[in-house]
Amino acid sequence: MTDIEVLDETGTNATLQHRIDRILTEVVPLVQPTTELELPHLVIYRIVSPQTWQSEHLSQMNQAFTTLRARQPWWKMPAVVRREAAARSAFRRTAPLLRDLVMGATLSGPDLLSETILTPEGLLHSGVSTDETYLTQVVAHELVHHAQNRASKHGTRWADSRSAPPRLAISIVEEGHARWADRQMTRKLFGTPVDADTAPRSDHYLRVAGDPRVADMYAARQIPYTVGCKLVEAAVQSVGIQRLNQVWRDGLLLPSQREMSEPELWATRLKTMT
Repeated sequence: MTDIEVLDETGTNATLQHRIDRILTEVVPLVQPTTELELPHLVIYRIVSPQTWQSEHLSQMNQAFTTLRARQPWWKMPAVVRREAAARSAFRRTAPLLRDLVMGATLSGPDLLSETILTPEGLLHSGVSTDETYLTQVVAHELVHHAQNRASKHGTRWADSRSAPPRLAISIVEEGHARWADRQMTRKLFGTPVDADTAPRSDHYLRVAGDPRVADMYAARQIPYTVGCKLVEAAVQSVGIQRLNQVWRDGLLLPSQREMSEPELWATRLKTMT
């Protein structure tokens, strides 16, 4: 049994809060039959301001680098420090712009729970909040991340099986799997898969996405969805969802750089590994 909690922390978006709550009651029962992954006992969605979105992501970055530093031998620390400095510089430069474009993000919460944060501004400028089918796809996509986090224990299983799982591989598997799953769920609900990337963007969204300061990062953010979905589709067709789900327990099953561009190779490896 999964309980649902939708919070309007802005205090001004009660209608959006009720819409998301209603959508969750429809999509929660579809997650396990679609992915064969269990949801946590509590699903939390928070409607927040862009400023809160930015501070929450900064907090997650701090937590991630604290964990990374704790796991590294002393001779690797200079490289970690340089990586952290570069990440913080990029975040300070781009977050104030990108926070108005992001439709949703699912972050690690306390007690191995996940929390999805959404901003009304992001949903509006991306064209999602004005169309129920697009909003459903975004809510469903983020809901799959809750199930993934439960299966991988927020990535700790990957950390246990490999000292430094490649971040790109993790992102591609997580986002590709969530996109594959949200398409299955929206097909069940609406008769055809829904793709929020086709929603009509606002002029503000288009201006920011084309801003030279964020254009490269914005383009890079799309790669895990497109590449990952093809990767997961090939794996499901070849080996089935149960074999694919082994990846949440074993970092050695994450795709290599070559397998990301040649999905059939990853599917073959999943088929042969126990």
